[in-house]
Amino acid sequence: MNEDLFAEVKNTLITDKLNHLTVMHDTIVKHKLKTIVECGVDRGSSTCAFLEAIKKTTGRLFSFDIKDCSKLFSNKNWNFLQVNDLDIKKILQKFPDLKESGIDFLYIDSYHEPNHVRNLLHKYFPYINLKGYIFVDDTSAYPFRSLNILTDSINSDLCKEEVEEFYFSNFDSLNYEYNGGENGLAILRKIKNNDLNTKYLWKYSFLIYQFFKIVKKIKYKLLFKLN
Repeated sequence: MNEDLFAEVKNTLITDKLNHLTVMHDTIVKHKLKTIVECGVDRGSSTCAFLEAIKKTTGRLFSFDIKDCSKLFSNKNWNFLQVNDLDIKKILQKFPDLKESGIDFLYIDSYHEPNHVRNLLHKYFPYINLKGYIFVDDTSAYPFRSLNILTDSINSDLCKEEVEEFYFSNFDSLNYEYNGGENGLAILRKIKNNDLNTKYLWKYSFLIYQFFKIVKKIKYKLLFKLN
């Protein structure tokens, strides 16, 4: 058990109500969510926050990572599987309760790549319970734009775009909000048990978008110059 990390996370949950770990912990506790799924463990910060939350909801945590993180924690309510989180068939074979009882809270923080984010949303959405949540981390370009890091800035914007496109495609089934603090947290909540729609809503051309943006800027300058 990583006592130092637990102590650090517990302190964050008490002292920093805007921290993403606290936001997720408090959401789980407030809505009494019991079945938590975590895609991406790494050093285990979010795992600590979730374990603290399920103490209060008498829930269970299921965590997946391509690395072996099984030695990080020892907790009877923590279930870890070293697996590619896209391998939903293997995951459901190992944990059939996820299919039978459904998922109340899904946290996506594994491979921060837009296609991976889209595939995870498509694969896990059918198992999200009504009024269940999906939290997608690292969807803000701000930390990278502030450091002038081009590729990571674009990648974060693309990940956020995938979440929004998923929301647009399933507009009647979801609520969407965005927490722009830290690295960006996209939040979806299932409000209707409709079938998954994997087709994109109509999208305009990026070139047309840029042209329209320039035209609007020119018109605005001309308008206020005349006035």
